[in-house]
Amino acid sequence: MPLLVILFNVFLLTTTVLAEEEEDPSAWNGKWFPQPPNAPDPNEKLSDNEEVKSPPMGIIDPACDDGKNNLTLDYDPKNISHSIVHMCLDNYTHFRPNYNTEPVMRIYQIPKAYSAQHRCMNKNITYPENIPTFGPHRALWPRYGEYLYVPVQRWIHSLEHGAIVALYHPCAHETLTERLKALVKSCLFRHVITPSERLTPERPFALVAWGKSMEMSVIEDNLVREFIRDNARKGPEMTHRDGQYSEQLIAPAEIISTKDDETLCPPPHTESNKV
Repeated sequence: MPLLVILFNVFLLTTTVLAEEEEDPSAWNGKWFPQPPNAPDPNEKLSDNEEVKSPPMGIIDPACDDGKNNLTLDYDPKNISHSIVHMCLDNYTHFRPNYNTEPVMRIYQIPKAYSAQHRCMNKNITYPENIPTFGPHRALWPRYGEYLYVPVQRWIHSLEHGAIVALYHPCAHETLTERLKALVKSCLFRHVITPSERLTPERPFALVAWGKSMEMSVIEDNLVREFIRDNARKGPEMTHRDGQYSEQLIAPAEIISTKDDETLCPPPHTESNKV
């Protein structure tokens, strides 16, 4: 098993942290949560007169998010710049697997009091990280399973429910891509599989959970199963309810142990449990 490189991203939660050591916050060299003071926020601001209210989770509302209409802000398959996100437009040789490239795990310390906001489809959502593990998201989450493509603004909500998201670059090695899909599908019901242009040629595969991600150059079965067993079912909103968004869903998830995924990565089933 290759050595796993772990990067801890520790956030400053209050201005009193490290106050005894350093009173000037400008001298802080670590990370801030969710961003440094006075840093520009790419997400749309509310006006002073606009009520700060998060749309309810899982409620189909045509005026906010019904999972079928007005989806173009996140992903519009009719827009040529959007429709190619699941296609390989780079040189495949740049994405060759390298067994000497170590996996990288990123861990974010998310405060227990943090509550991610739901945003309607008229509000833009962007993330500072290439592979975000938390943040604002759409009110409706994806049905579990494999997609031709599902935007990050949707699958972040799945992480909040304890799901595992498997990402692969469209140019990633095909055999390894299929291996990753098979492993994830055999481990748990609550999963989302989608290509992602956010991945690098050095590590074109990733597993994502709430507050944690692991990027890989190759797929090692034991490492994938270990990540899933350690990190699935740990979102702040634990529900096994399937999602309402299903645009470009290829293969709905199957129940592996139970809908609650009580046993993660169990021995293979012999019967079909498609839901």
